[in-house]
Amino acid sequence: MKLPITIAYITVDDPRDRRTWSGINSFLLRALERRVQCVVTIGPLRPQPVLFFSRLLNKLLLLFSGKRFNYRDSFRLSRSYARIIERRLEGVDLIVAPAGLATTASLRTNVPIIHINDRCLAGALDYHRILRDLAAFSRREGLALERATLENATLTVYSSEWAAGGAIQQYADLAEKIRMIPFGANLEEAPAPPDARSFPPAKLKLLMLGVNWEDKGGPIAYQALQAVKSAGVPAELVVCGCTPPAEFNDPDLLREGFLNKNKPEELAKLVHHLRTADFLILPTRFEAYGIVFCEAAAYGLPVLATRTGGIPTIVQEGRTGFLFDLEEDGSAYAKRILELVNDPARWQAMRRAARERYEGTLTWDAFVDALLREAQEAGAISNAR
Repeated sequence: MKLPITIAYITVDDPRDRRTWSGINSFLLRALERRVQCVVTIGPLRPQPVLFFSRLLNKLLLLFSGKRFNYRDSFRLSRSYARIIERRLEGVDLIVAPAGLATTASLRTNVPIIHINDRCLAGALDYHRILRDLAAFSRREGLALERATLENATLTVYSSEWAAGGAIQQYADLAEKIRMIPFGANLEEAPAPPDARSFPPAKLKLLMLGVNWEDKGGPIAYQALQAVKSAGVPAELVVCGCTPPAEFNDPDLLREGFLNKNKPEELAKLVHHLRTADFLILPTRFEAYGIVFCEAAAYGLPVLATRTGGIPTIVQEGRTGFLFDLEEDGSAYAKRILELVNDPARWQAMRRAARERYEGTLTWDAFVDALLREAQEAGAISNAR
């Protein structure tokens, strides 16, 4: 039975567009619609002329100073959003706002607000490169906006210990409002459980999924391929999402390029690789969360990834995969791969554990169930009709 409430679902972009925010907005919306009686979408939001002049200021600042204005997290834009949103809240019991710093910071309403995010701005300012070159005034404004958002919200839900911990450290006085619930895999339906198969195969298949070769640690994955082969174990590295530079010319490096999930034939190719790979290897340099690791778990795919950002919330060290420090090179990854080649029973156990992790935690239905429980315990939906 669906919960008899009406939720206002607020997003800056089209909430049903799977191309925005890695598809999170769309998959979360559909999970909410499966659990509650009514979800009213508010978005996309394009307040003009404020948006135009905010973008113009950013371009001019970049041109003349090399610094950026993070206008998406500005009070000017936030107030413009609020004027649009407040007119559409009649009859709403609860507001859910993914990535909603600017959309909820300035809202004047008695409706409880749940703000959802994959990173705390305060903890990410010097972490991701797009947040390292902000103008001083923009940094200050972003932090003030984030505090206003947390103060205005009944609950703020982060997808990882990294994000939630950063928020608690920065806003200790608001810690009682902060929760951590892992995001789910962006899959139309749960894939069938992994097929039983022997391990190791005649040729190991390492799968890398990422849209930027350097940022996602492609050179390290390539080193791992070389080290595994040097140990006498046949292997290949399949790269989807980006095209490695020409100097990476091992014949066992397979370039699939970008695969569009909206095209059935390309989606089928991606699913084939997920189902037939032996490892997901992704030595990413930074990662707020990493939906790809949830999808790997759905296919029972052990993960080799960096111990950074939100990844340790998803990948359980030694149980569903292995995590590595940023400084470690491909030989460290290869060492773990070879350990499992020599211990097939452990690889099989990790495969089963990854799938169990997906089924129990890493789905959007699991996220929404936990979200609604937290909202009820916080009194955010006590006025449900």
